Amino acid sequence: MVALGGAGEPAAQLDDAREVQSRGAELHRAGDLQGALREFDRVVQLAPHSPLAWYNRGLVRRDLKDCRNALGDFSRALELEPALFNALYQRGNCRQVLGEYPAAVDDYTRAAALPGQIHARFLAYYARGDALRRMGRLAEAHADYTRVIELRIDTTALRQRAWVSFYAGRWRAAYADMARYMHDTEGKEPDAAYAVVLGALALRLAGDDGAKFIAQWESRLKADAWPAPVLRFLRREIGESELLEKAGNPGQRTEALAYVGASLLAAGQRSRGLETLARVLREGDPSVLEYDLAYHELRRAGLAKPADRRERKAD
Repeated sequence: MVALGGAGEPAAQLDDAREVQSRGAELHRAGDLQGALREFDRVVQLAPHSPLAWYNRGLVRRDLKDCRNALGDFSRALELEPALFNALYQRGNCRQVLGEYPAAVDDYTRAAALPGQIHARFLAYYARGDALRRMGRLAEAHADYTRVIELRIDTTALRQRAWVSFYAGRWRAAYADMARYMHDTEGKEPDAAYAVVLGALALRLAGDDGAKFIAQWESRLKADAWPAPVLRFLRREIGESELLEKAGNPGQRTEALAYVGASLLAAGQRSRGLETLARVLREGDPSVLEYDLAYHELRRAGLAKPADRRERKAD
């Protein structure tokens, strides 16, 4: 929460607003979002000229997954204080949730351009990179993730940059970032197995085997949880049918099909690989990164266009 301030209200009324805000913040921290919302509704009534009153209520609405109304609060805060970095950043985040990616990019661009925000600028670059990636503007997304990495040690930006390089068919660059990600995190992140899968696939598509990369890290990965079956598939211990049987939900099935399609391409079975990726585009879950793996591979093959790509559902 940001501290309350503002102008235009009597001092006593503003004092009341600060007291209510304190209770709202406490409820928010305790996870009582509806209680916090009631308190911040009162703060907005008591201090309607305070940009932070509107911003703080927007945060609660965001946490309630009510991004449509949170947008209104963040926008009102920005009408009162156009240079409020946090409001621009959070409005961009809500716009991403709602699938309004061009508007989100505009908000992040404004936030990154504000003076005196070097300590937080990486947040705007990272989020803008995500929005640009979802829009298919891969070179710009790559540039934003690179800016984040230049500003701070950030393994998540490294991982996202690897995905963007993979989408663009830059296999060696994708592998290099995933190898660095595994090294820097010591393979301890929850998504480490996915990093190994993508790095190994990138190597195969570049003409290498990828087995050494898997062997280097497999002892640190969970052997009984998804996506462990994908690693077994890449080691040729199970086949396509068994891998798909082990996919327990639509997201995992999307991942499995995308990895099978990419593996077929790496093995020179281009027709079958593209057919499998086309299934991903038709049937898959657009919310997972592997859905776009299929889309961009088909796009580069001239077999898909933006209209063929389904958007993820808004939260």
